[in-house]
Amino acid sequence: MADPSVQFPLPEHHLLLRQALADAVYYRDPPLHCSACETAGDLCTACADGLALARSYLALGRQLGLAEQR
Repeated sequence: MADPSVQFPLPEHHLLLRQALADAVYYRDPPLHCSACETAGDLCTACADGLALARSYLALGRQLGLAEQR
């Protein structure tokens, strides 16, 4: 159920917000080479936390109706 206190962005702001979230997701994406991940054989804590945050940004975009139109 949608939160009635959430105000969704105006349609003319969708592209800008989509781009801002895409930039944030790109920034939080784990790097291709991380020595801590290679040592652990899996995602290190920092990369796992960044990935979780990137996923929450994507979920927020979907909740706001900003999902990329295909």
